[in-house]
Amino acid sequence: MGQAVRADARRNRARLVDAARDLFAEAGIEAAGMNDVARRAGVGPGTLWRHFPNKEALVAEVVGGSLDELAGLADELRAAAPPDALHTWAMALLGHVARYRGLATSLATASGDLLAGRCTATERAFERLVEHVREKEQLRDGVTATDITRLATAVAWAAEAAGEPGSAERMLDIVFDGLRGGQRR
Repeated sequence: MGQAVRADARRNRARLVDAARDLFAEAGIEAAGMNDVARRAGVGPGTLWRHFPNKEALVAEVVGGSLDELAGLADELRAAAPPDALHTWAMALLGHVARYRGLATSLATASGDLLAGRCTATERAFERLVEHVREKEQLRDGVTATDITRLATAVAWAAEAAGEPGSAERMLDIVFDGLRGGQRR
């Protein structure tokens, strides 16, 4: 099939991903330009475009790893079954979204793009956790995994838009008090 990737190409790709991760955290996903990423990585624009044909592909590479971690966390929590499993996972999602300014918007519109596949795998893992919690009657009837991920993403977006990222955890606690249907932490 394909040739092995050269060591310098692997290094350049890693430098590009690291530079993008830093810029997305500092300036936000929308504000960080592709040429800015190449400059920060110390490579030419052509090198960047060879590795990532568009910004969407670069965002997917940067963000995808932590989406995979969220899927793994959902599986771990389902196996361990702590009483606040959903809250723990939603707080992890909140941390993931808060890491990069503008990510809440990207995730909210992820259908059909390069993030969608990883989002779908993460959502499936979380759905299994939600069903497990529902079987233990620790969740209001009718609440879905999609509801919880949308609420957590909306909380992250609202806190970011208000310029108060520290308020996100407090707001998510309020949301979870409602989701428990009378049960309090």
